[in-house]
Order: sequence, then C-alpha cells, then structure tokens
Amino acid sequence: MILNNKQNQFEIHIPDTMFYPSIVERWAPVIKRLKLPFEKVSDFMDSCIQSISWPSLSLENVRQQQSQFDINYKGGKELEPIFDKTIEVTFKLSESYISYWILFENIQEFMRYKDGDVFWPSMFISFLDLQGFELVIFEIKQLIPISLGQFSLSYATTAAEYNNFTLGMKYNRFNITRRLDQNNYTVGKNQINGLTF
Repeated sequence: MILNNKQNQFEIHIPDTMFYPSIVERWAPVIKRLKLPFEKVSDFMDSCIQSISWPSLSLENVRQQQSQFDINYKGGKELEPIFDKTIEVTFKLSESYISYWILFENIQEFMRYKDGDVFWPSMFISFLDLQGFELVIFEIKQLIPISLGQFSLSYATTAAEYNNFTLGMKYNRFNITRRLDQNNYTVGKNQINGLTF
C-alpha cells in the first residue's frame, strides 16, 4: 500500500551564522532564562518554525506555427532560472514576542549601511522519509529578507491563542542533494572496521 505524504515530514535548519554576534549576545541570556533545552539562538528559532510555503513551478514554452497547427516547444531556459525563488517561513510567536524581535533585529542589522552582508547564509530544507531519514536536501543560497509579517496586539484578548508571523525571503541560487543511492543513503547498513553487514 502506498501511503499519503505527511505534511510534517520536513525539517528546516537555520545556520548559526545567520544571526549576528551582537544579536546572539543580547538574546542568548533571555532564551536561557526560559529554562528550555536550547543552547543557541538558532536552536530556539528552529523550534519556532511552523511551516514553509513551497513555491510553484511554472514552465515556459515557445509556440510556433507549422502549417495550420500550433506546435509547443520547451522554453530556452533550464529549470533553475525560471524557478520562483520566493519562500515564506511561518514562525510561532513565542512568549514575550522573542522570536519576532530576534528576526526584527537581525533584519535591522542586515539592512544597516556597511561593508559586506550582501546575503544571508544558506538555509537547508530536508525532506524526510517515513522513518525520518533525509531523502532530498534543498539548499537555499544567497538569501535576502523581503518581508516580516504582521501580528495583532490587543488588551481585549485574554484567552491564550496560538499566534504566528511570517518571514518572506528571496534567494538567488539553490542546490539539491539526493540521498537515494548506496553512497549517500545507508539506512539499515552497519559498518564496523570497514566491513558492511
């Protein structure tokens, strides 16, 4: 029987280098006070990720008339140049709005006039199989933030609610690693002293 996909069979990893040292220094003690099992700011932010919107793929074609028929051909570009390189990550709005303010300050520092910092470092999205092993790793390269979503503040809201916000980003390049062959995917294989059994 072929199973349907589960919507949660993915994992996003935000690298430590995405957050500037000054922001890590400022927010690490706040995260530590929460008494949660996170060693780094990036670990905390990884835990706040709720979902990601995967971009659509629209393929170009070229139309040419041959006699009385219209014939369609594939377009002149390969896949990567026509891929919609916009991604939106939804974050949980954590206690005291910590997740929002960390990203806000990171974007503020990124936008500051200074040398360097043309792009954020790569992010990785892993697509998992039923057992939780990686099948495909999608590396998003040369990221830039383009939006930070809104949320509502209200004195009238007294009941606990689940709130979130989005971070919109564009990227310029991507790289796909497939862990499907025996060299990259070794589930169920044990090695001791170079012997496989």
